[in-house]
Amino acid sequence: MSIWSEIRSEFEDNFERYIDAWTTPDDNEVGRVIAKINTQTKEITYLDERAKSDKYAQEVINDTIKEIREEQRTS
Repeated sequence: MSIWSEIRSEFEDNFERYIDAWTTPDDNEVGRVIAKINTQTKEITYLDERAKSDKYAQEVINDTIKEIREEQRTS
């Protein structure tokens, strides 16, 4: 079970894709960045150490890296 209710990877800036997470389903909760992925090197920077071992976070991170690779192949 994950500590996060929702995790998204929708924001990119300066060659980094941000992994944002929320702990509750409350629409008023402000999400926080738990990790960043360098879109050129695919290096992951964890801003929340819990994301390293959280299954849900790792799933989103791995899917995001696959998505980045696909985008780069088709461009």
